[in-house]
Amino acid sequence: MKGDQPDQGDADVPVDKSDKPMEDSSSQDPPGDEQVKGEDELVTEKQAALDEVCYNGYALCFLPPRFQNDREVVLAAVTQNGLVLKEVCEELRGDREVVLAAITQRPFALQHASEELRNDRDVVLTATEKDVEVLEFASEDLKADPSLVLTVVAHSARCLKHASPMLLFSRKFWLQAVKTNGRALRYAPPVFRKDREVVVHAVRKYGMSLGSASPAMRDDDVVVRNAVSRHGMALQFASLRLRRQREIVMEAVLADSASLRYATPEFRSDPEAMATQMFSQDRKDQAKAGK
Repeated sequence: MKGDQPDQGDADVPVDKSDKPMEDSSSQDPPGDEQVKGEDELVTEKQAALDEVCYNGYALCFLPPRFQNDREVVLAAVTQNGLVLKEVCEELRGDREVVLAAITQRPFALQHASEELRNDRDVVLTATEKDVEVLEFASEDLKADPSLVLTVVAHSARCLKHASPMLLFSRKFWLQAVKTNGRALRYAPPVFRKDREVVVHAVRKYGMSLGSASPAMRDDDVVVRNAVSRHGMALQFASLRLRRQREIVMEAVLADSASLRYATPEFRSDPEAMATQMFSQDRKDQAKAGK
């Protein structure tokens, strides 16, 4: 019968059994807004930190820890004031670029570098080019390295105060040192100040080193003649016996007319000495005029 026929509207229809609600895309915030804002603030804060340390390196000490350990900020700080390296974390005190920037600005910052970098030849030489006294903070191995120490001696013999005792009692080293810089004799142990060969090489390089020689060497004809021919004023350090010796006095006056004052009194009215003094002064004046 008609009432027993199935209704076409009751046919099975696939149903989505998922419980997930439909998402309304219009209700979501734009992605990444808060993250972008945080990055912008961080950049602004870091730039402010960089500005502070570029003006005063020690401002690093008052910055938040994240900036005190930030390589870029630390590099800017030590570039402004190298001694700030003392306040830097151990890792960055072992950073070659950071340390080189620090010692270029303040060579004494070398004392705050890591042990490894204080044993680095190039780092130490960079520092000693600024001030030879910082050799004190180099590693013991480098202070005992003849090649490195002699390189520094060429700048100034003052560094010898900090050289290793292993070098300071080596005759071979002192022969090389005085040949490199005659002023080195001043820092030599007494045993080498009376060593004729060492002293001769020293005064040939710098005549005034005669003042650092032993009394016996100041009374040595060969030593004193070499000294006064290099620097006439070295006559003041010669023994009384040699300040009476005509050949030595003439050699000194020829090198520097003013040295006649250190000869014994009889030379001050000696015709030959006076003529030599005039010749020496004229030569000096001509040299000045030619420059």
